[in-house]
Amino acid sequence: MLPYAYYLLKVIICSGTFFGYYWLLLRNKIYHRYNRFYLLATVVLSLVMPLIQINIWHTANAPAQTIKLLQVVSGSNDYLDEIVLTSQRNNFSAEQLVSLLYCFTSAIFFSLFVQVFLKIRTLLKQHRQTVIDSIYFVNTTAKGTPFSFLQYIFWNDHIDISTATGKQIFKHELAHVHQKHSYDKLFINAVLIFYWCNPFFWLIRKELNMIHEFMADKIAVEDSDTEAFAAMILQATYPQHQFALTNPFFYSPIKRRLLMLTKNKTPKASYIGRVLVLPLAVLLFAAFTLKTKTIAHTPVYHGKKITVVLDAGHGGKDFGAVSLDGSFTEKDLALSISQKIKSMNSNDKINIILTRENDIYQSPKEKADFSKAQNPDLFVSIHVDGISRDSAAIKTGMSVFVYNEINTNTNNSKLFASAVINEFSNNYKIPVTMLPRQRHKRIWILKESPCPAILIEAGYITNKKDLAYLQTDEAKETIAKNVLAAIEKYANQNNIALNKTSLSPAEVDTIPGNSSINPKEEKNQLPENILYVLDGKVIGNGKIASDKVDKLLEEKFVFQTDKRINVTILEKKEAIKKFGEQGKYGSIEEVVATGEIAKQPAVSDAAAKNKTSAQTIGLDPKQDDKIFTQVENEPKFPGGESAWKGYLERNLNPSIPFNKGAPGGIYKVIVKFIVNKDGSISEVKAETKHGYGMDSAAVALIKKGPKWVPALQNGHNVTAFKEQPLTFVVEEHK
Repeated sequence: MLPYAYYLLKVIICSGTFFGYYWLLLRNKIYHRYNRFYLLATVVLSLVMPLIQINIWHTANAPAQTIKLLQVVSGSNDYLDEIVLTSQRNNFSAEQLVSLLYCFTSAIFFSLFVQVFLKIRTLLKQHRQTVIDSIYFVNTTAKGTPFSFLQYIFWNDHIDISTATGKQIFKHELAHVHQKHSYDKLFINAVLIFYWCNPFFWLIRKELNMIHEFMADKIAVEDSDTEAFAAMILQATYPQHQFALTNPFFYSPIKRRLLMLTKNKTPKASYIGRVLVLPLAVLLFAAFTLKTKTIAHTPVYHGKKITVVLDAGHGGKDFGAVSLDGSFTEKDLALSISQKIKSMNSNDKINIILTRENDIYQSPKEKADFSKAQNPDLFVSIHVDGISRDSAAIKTGMSVFVYNEINTNTNNSKLFASAVINEFSNNYKIPVTMLPRQRHKRIWILKESPCPAILIEAGYITNKKDLAYLQTDEAKETIAKNVLAAIEKYANQNNIALNKTSLSPAEVDTIPGNSSINPKEEKNQLPENILYVLDGKVIGNGKIASDKVDKLLEEKFVFQTDKRINVTILEKKEAIKKFGEQGKYGSIEEVVATGEIAKQPAVSDAAAKNKTSAQTIGLDPKQDDKIFTQVENEPKFPGGESAWKGYLERNLNPSIPFNKGAPGGIYKVIVKFIVNKDGSISEVKAETKHGYGMDSAAVALIKKGPKWVPALQNGHNVTAFKEQPLTFVVEEHK
């Protein structure tokens, strides 16, 4: 309703301006034909001009801005979003009530409009008709006659058509028919059904009726006695009844009709008054239709030629996510988007290579091997997301993912993801997750990438609105433009062509493992400033290839995740303090013998805030005061996830926000709490503040719940944080 209200306001302003000009310079002038079409044009232009938008683009030659590195967030708790509590609001909002009132008023005017047709139809059925030169002459004694409508003249039998008066009246009504005045009435009354709130349209209707009479009067008195015709109007009974769509003879303000009969022509004033409308029309047109927009100038990449591998997710027998009705698959959408990106690339310095050109199946290893063979500078995997039917209506939007472990490309992958998000945030028509994300499970295709790599989930194929947009050419072109623009901005800033993968401290946060390594020469080698210790044994440093380290670590090596543990990552400068100068570490056995590296404390919130050089995943059993955010086995509700979900859905009233007067919408409540070593719950608090009783109800329910199964780290019960999102959906009554 709000967009329509803005449109109505523009219509009123436009029609008011045009009508004001008419009132000042054209009203009561003798050029009735011009005034008639001016008023009709006023209505049409007032309705159309607010809908027209002509963009005047100009380029702002601003220097390229540094890409802002966005913080990466974890997507490990995505499954919890499926806990959705829905209530329906049965009362109407103020906007709905206004809309209902507006529609009801329009319905009344429509019924009156139809009623006139029914009454005219009744008159036609009840009275005799005579056809004279394609004009239907209807004899009647009904009130309001004589009048004309379309090709019909409804004549009152009490008026003798053979008399001088009768002949003038007939000539008057015949003028209405020949000049098609009924069509004007039909048009303006139809407009008023939908735009009855515009006062200027009512005034225009009144003026049109008068202009019709002026035009018919002028024809009726040609070669006749003007004074006699004026006397006849004065002596006639003022209309007892009239229909809005007809042209009754006895309609006036009498004074204006008499004035028009005797008014002299003033050609000069007439011409000036009509010409002056042109600048007014131009000004209004410019005000309502011309919009100035700035094109931000993005420097086109002109460096050394770079290669971008573009992966269309899934394919062949691997359908990926599927729409709710089964008509659309992720593999097809991903392929069409990838092909659009490649086809729209016009920069000869950027070589885009697709992992697949058609609907074929490729295993993740085949895709990774193909990508490595291209020696790429960037890797982009295109996907669309999907979710269960229960949550399909509320899960929407696009996201960009990066790999959840530390490697030589971590910083640049985050920076590239940030560039993509910045582009999409400006013009994408579905919601954009404004931070790069990491999945709880490894994204293998990103892990194996030899260069900065991201995965784009363009939207949810299970959400009707997302899917409808993703199918359009507009969406595919927008995605293509955004990805290509992000590639160029990243290339300009990061200078890929010169093989610079390290970023300055001002551009990115420093993390262990980042170094200025030439990816073309040493992309398979770990950074030299890191020492890796697994279960008390040094297993590698910069002298060992990453694939060999991965093989040694198997499922245990991952940086700061909840499933794989016992890896200590120690920066070289810290190792020097412990084991001597560089190159004097001693043998592996000597290092292990110190026993110091393997006893580094596990990462907690408190430890994360300290700017220590060591970052570890492990546990010293003596450190009982730690509160873990990442653990080997997360705390669990008795009975598991399904029991936890059932507990929340059974005991949390979905009507809480409705009962508290919350407006319709989707409210995500996030509650954080601590599960202690004995399974008890403490420090329950809501991170959100929606109000309407939602946050407090969720906190209260978790507080009174049963004991949990505590978290495990290295076989020991530990205290750990837990986060639970709950989604309240308040639906307006339809």
